[in-house]
Amino acid sequence: MEENSEFFRIVRIDRARNILCQMFDVDKFYLENNTCRKRNVIDARRFLVYYMNRELEIPYNRLQDYIKGMHHATGIHLCRTFEDFTIGRAADVEMRNNYHKFIVLANDFDILETMLKIKRGQAKHLNQEIKEINNQIKEKRNENNSESR
Repeated sequence: MEENSEFFRIVRIDRARNILCQMFDVDKFYLENNTCRKRNVIDARRFLVYYMNRELEIPYNRLQDYIKGMHHATGIHLCRTFEDFTIGRAADVEMRNNYHKFIVLANDFDILETMLKIKRGQAKHLNQEIKEINNQIKEKRNENNSESR
């Protein structure tokens, strides 16, 4: 079951990345790698880190699994500044509205389609195992037939 939850997490993160790339006109490479300091890239990465930490409950020290070069301290800083911009003293209504729009888009994925992908993967694996067992049975039969002659 843990495997399925990790699969869902990866699907949700990938969907979030795609949405943020469109919203902020950012190349996916810069969102996945902590290398660019352009304002739109930083804002998109801030949304992604906040989403991963707060919505998907990924701890700060695991953010580096999803964003190359991301240190836990950077993740903490991005989340704190995001909260300052959206709910703190320097609240930016446009950023808050953009985040709510992002959340609606990111969480609106087809659960049935995702489950179907999981089941197809399981079926493919089972079919491979069945083929291997059939081959072993054929080999055994051929050995028995050659011994009886």
